Amino acid sequence: MQTIHPAMRLQVKRDTFIYPESNQGVYLRNNVTSIRMEGSTIEKWLERLIPMLDGTLTLDHITSDLPDSFKEQVYKITQVLYENGFVRDLSQDLPHQLSDQILTKFASQIEFINHICDSGAHRFQKYRESKVAVMGAGQLLQSLVTSLVESGLSAFTIIPTHHFQKEDEKKLRERITKASESDSTLKITMIKAEPDIWSENLEHYDYVIFGSLNSETTQLVTVQNICKEKQKHFLPITIKKDLAFAGPFVSPDSPSSSYESAHRRMHQPASENNSSPTACALLANVAVFELFKEITGAEDQKKDHFIYRLNLETLEGNWHSVLPHPLVNGSVQAEQIKDPLTYLKSTNNQQQKDLHSLFYSITSKDTGIFHTWEEEELLQLPLSQCKIQVADPRSEGPAPPQPVIICSGLTHEEARLEAGLSGIENYVRSLYADFPHSMSIGTGLTAADGLCRALQNELHEIFLKSQNTDLEISAELDIQSLQDNHIQFMVKSLSALCPEFKLYYGKKLLGFPVVWLQCNDEWYGSVGLHDTAAVRRALKTAIMNNQNKEKALHVYGVMVSSIEPTTISSQVQLSSSKEETPEVTLSAALNILKKHATQAKFYSLQAEPVLNDNTNGIFGITLIQEEQS
Repeated sequence: MQTIHPAMRLQVKRDTFIYPESNQGVYLRNNVTSIRMEGSTIEKWLERLIPMLDGTLTLDHITSDLPDSFKEQVYKITQVLYENGFVRDLSQDLPHQLSDQILTKFASQIEFINHICDSGAHRFQKYRESKVAVMGAGQLLQSLVTSLVESGLSAFTIIPTHHFQKEDEKKLRERITKASESDSTLKITMIKAEPDIWSENLEHYDYVIFGSLNSETTQLVTVQNICKEKQKHFLPITIKKDLAFAGPFVSPDSPSSSYESAHRRMHQPASENNSSPTACALLANVAVFELFKEITGAEDQKKDHFIYRLNLETLEGNWHSVLPHPLVNGSVQAEQIKDPLTYLKSTNNQQQKDLHSLFYSITSKDTGIFHTWEEEELLQLPLSQCKIQVADPRSEGPAPPQPVIICSGLTHEEARLEAGLSGIENYVRSLYADFPHSMSIGTGLTAADGLCRALQNELHEIFLKSQNTDLEISAELDIQSLQDNHIQFMVKSLSALCPEFKLYYGKKLLGFPVVWLQCNDEWYGSVGLHDTAAVRRALKTAIMNNQNKEKALHVYGVMVSSIEPTTISSQVQLSSSKEETPEVTLSAALNILKKHATQAKFYSLQAEPVLNDNTNGIFGITLIQEEQS
């Protein structure tokens, strides 16, 4: 922070409030910070000093006739005020040529700039002289023109789009005439041009605002592409059916920002509402204010990856971040992993990431990858549960949410982690829907965990498809032999819901164990990478089906009404339930596939930068059964 010096012309900012305190001190605050200055005479000092800090007098002039001790006190007080942003130095302001009339009329705009940065009048003059074109039709165009005039822009061009009516032109002419009466410097021109020469028209402007009302999305994208090609700033405003938003601000400095990404990221609203003149005016004001901040440099945060979404029913709005969409930017890639075990040895993706923070950051009912990631009204006993619902990445926008998935665990943290991982897998699977071979997706705490989950998910998909042909049981499992802690807890829990349940081994799937659970008149089946996993998943499926009133996708197994009776041998015990590392589990699983003439092709997937950067990898898998000679 600069040290106070005599040539400074300090001015108290208008958002400064001073509150004397009864205990010999003064409390000061503004829109950014607050401080407390102590001393029995500080109130008197500020009472005399503040009126002189109006920007017209230098500190040298203010202190010229004061004793040295008083002069030192003035400098101490002003240093504190300056360091904490309560005053600013007008001696550093750049020159301007604005008339007194303009300075008075647009004092609020200039004061706003001065609050964020310096040289408010100079920056406002730059705004008035900027080359701006506004495009659109109907009420939205009229609102944009009004907002631009009221913001202080002295000259801009109107370029009507296809749906521009004679009534629109009449109303615009009236508004322009009325505005010119109070500002003789105002120069607004209108150019009626066909889309095929828009590229030529827009060559002369630095900033383009496009108001799309109902059915002008194609034209909006055309203008955006022209602006990107010609290095222009582009700000879209969209009101379409029940969707209303402004942004993102596309600039030469943000090539990855685009309207298409924002439109795809938007989630479908829960209810339908029509636009109104008030909604048009609100969005127009938001857009013009962002343009004002961009040109004057008074922005507190770049809005190149943000949109302002307006609720057309309540007229409430908020800013939402929008990530570049992979299907727009072409960032969806898949690289085959030739040997997964060698890959694990060579990769550094073994340290666990903070996945819960990732899940929070990508959850939003408006623009998130996750639409929902929370417990909501789900029962939390006997198993903790979490609901996950992701947006459809294949939609061109607004994106409808995909079906709800409910995941469970022994603890809330475990359930939320399981739901988050399942959400990413479900989302990425949709991204790769056009992959030549149907892929199952996996991601986890480590790369090895992610590869195992990918294989487990692929086996689950195959098991779902085999329900009608492979419903067999071969041996009953001795429940007393189940020593795994997770299994024991779930056995006790299920016993309270279904005292007479039984567990059976089923027909193996590609060499992997299948377990069926009989509870009352229902059968629940699951396949696992090993016996313990298969039993756990079958128990989870049965418990969750009895625990939940809401029926969601079965992510751990299947439910059928009956299984054909077969000859069942005597009870068998579950094989060793010793916990294995994902690396050991994967190695054993690959050996099983090899014995059953099945080739596993793993892929490292580049889906979304935010997902790849904050996980230990996202993996895809396809299983191909080799022909027997």
